Parts: sequence; structure tokens; C-alpha cells
Amino acid sequence: MINNNLTCPQCNKNNVAVIFWGYPGNMDWYLQAIKNKEIVPGGCLIGNDDSKWECTDCHWQWGTRDEDEDE
Repeated sequence: MINNNLTCPQCNKNNVAVIFWGYPGNMDWYLQAIKNKEIVPGGCLIGNDDSKWECTDCHWQWGTRDEDEDE
């Protein structure tokens, strides 16, 4: 889910993807989305201060994950 409307605050490029937190239900989709740089993996453990966005160029992470994304 690349968001080209966002600009990385670190390198100023617009190759920004949402960070996928949690365990994927469909592993084929998950691996393909990572390969296509549509998402970046965040891990299975979800915390209160997890980042929402990652630049696919410099890998800077920022923002705060929305609580409703866990559902």
C-alpha cells in the first residue's frame, strides 16, 4: 500500500509504504506485497508506539499505527 502522497521526512523521497503489523492470514499475498514494496513487515508483536510508515528507500520509520488497523 504505497502512499506516494507522503514524503519521507528523512530523505524527502515519496516511496512510502505502510508497515504491516501482526501475523498475516494469507502468506502468499504477504510475501508478494513485500516483494512489490506495497508493504513492509513490522513483526508479529504489536505495541502502543509502533510506527505506521516506512520509506522504502532509506527505511526511516515514523507516524503512529492506528488502533483500528489491528482488527
